[in-house]
Amino acid sequence: MNQRVIPSHTHGSGPPLARRGLLRLALGAGIGAVTAVRGTGAAAAPIPAPATQRWLRLHNTVTGERFDDLYWDGGRPVPDALASIDWLLRDHHCDRCARMDVDLLHRLSDLQARLPAHGPIEVLSGYRTAETNRRLVASGIGASPRSLHMEARAVDIRAPGVPARTLYRAALASGPGGVGGYLRRRFVHLDTGPERRWLGR
Repeated sequence: MNQRVIPSHTHGSGPPLARRGLLRLALGAGIGAVTAVRGTGAAAAPIPAPATQRWLRLHNTVTGERFDDLYWDGGRPVPDALASIDWLLRDHHCDRCARMDVDLLHRLSDLQARLPAHGPIEVLSGYRTAETNRRLVASGIGASPRSLHMEARAVDIRAPGVPARTLYRAALASGPGGVGGYLRRRFVHLDTGPERRWLGR
């Protein structure tokens, strides 16, 4: 059964964006496009051409919201599905979202296909506003001042029934970009920035 999350209203990283505006953005995404979102401007790693169909199963552990559906069909984005994913991956501290990098979604889809368990990927953190990121940096938990979360190009994830080390290894094979393993805290960071690998606390 599909569990597409359709928001009644959404907000972008700048002025508030209605869901209709997000759908227009999704329609303009094009095949294989990478969305430009204000941020650090870190170079993106090249991503292979996407498959004709792509599916994601996501669970936001903070809000409880879920997405379980195609977001890419016939070699093209599914606009309302992308809007739903953007909302699910929003900065829940202020209910603002941004157009998530489609290549990041492709990496998540590839990663999900590699996992031994078939449950949804649990999302701990997706898009962050600059204000939220500053608070996290000040809290001393290890957030980067130049985090790609602010560009909607990063997620922190878990997978139920999958050890963090197994998830980290699967993420390493999911395509180019950044992969960070936080094994003691049982989550993995995934992004579409320059290719790099690390193990954190």
